[in-house]
Amino acid sequence: MTRKTVSTRKIVEPVKSGDNSATYVGSLPFGAPKLTSDGGIKTSLVQQVYATIMAQLDAGAIRPGSRLIASELAEQLDLSRGPVREALAVLAGQGLVELLPDRGAILRPMAQQDLVGVYEMSAPVAAIGLRSAARRIFEGDNAERVSLAMAAIRTAAGDGTPRFRFYLILNEYHYLINAIAEKPYVDFVLRALNIEYWNRLLAAAIDLDQHVDQYVRNYQRITEAVLAGDSRAAEAIMLYHAEWCISLLQQE
Repeated sequence: MTRKTVSTRKIVEPVKSGDNSATYVGSLPFGAPKLTSDGGIKTSLVQQVYATIMAQLDAGAIRPGSRLIASELAEQLDLSRGPVREALAVLAGQGLVELLPDRGAILRPMAQQDLVGVYEMSAPVAAIGLRSAARRIFEGDNAERVSLAMAAIRTAAGDGTPRFRFYLILNEYHYLINAIAEKPYVDFVLRALNIEYWNRLLAAAIDLDQHVDQYVRNYQRITEAVLAGDSRAAEAIMLYHAEWCISLLQQE
C-alpha cells in the first residue's frame, strides 16, 4: 500500500510492534459489544474495518497519512466495496479517517501538538472516572479488581510487552475504573478522541524504554489514592501525570 502524507507538519508514526501475528483486541472502540444468541460477540462492519486498519498500522503496512483503499480492505474482509466505503465514511465522522477529493480516504495524520491536545482533553475526562471510582471502591470486589488492573500495568512494563500495547493496557485500566464508577459516557468521550489510535502514536513519540518506570510510579500513586477512597488525590495525580506526559512530548 502506498505510503504518503498530506501535511508538512511533523507527523508522528507508530512503532512497529515486532509481532504481526495478532492485534491487541481489548475493549471495543464503538460502544458496548452486542452478544449473539450463542453468547459470542457480534462485530459490526465498522468494527471489522477499524480492526483491520489497526492491524495494518501495527504491522507497519500503513502509517498516518496513508491511503485506505476500499477495494483492498474489502478483499481482506471478503466483502463488497460499497459497505466498506460506508464504514470508512463512519470512521471519517469519528475523526479517524479523512476523506479528500483528490485522494479518497486516508488515515488521519497527527502531529505532536495533536497528541498534546488529546492529553489536554482526555486527562480531565479520565479524572472524572477516577474520582467516582474512588467513592465506590469499598463496594463488592472493586478494590481487588483495581489492584489486579494495576498489577497488569506493572507486568506489561517489565515483560517486554510491545510499547503500543502497554498504552492499551493503560486504557483497560481506565475502562475498568469507568465501569466501577458507572460512568459509561466517560468511555464514550475517550473513544470519540480515538484513544486507541492516539496510543499507538504515543508509542512512537515517547521513549518508553526511558520513561516506563515513571509511568508505573504515577499509576501506582493513582491506584493507591483510589484504593484509599481519596477522590481528590486520584484526580490530582491523573492531571499531574498528563502534564508530565505533555512535557515529554514538548521536549521532542
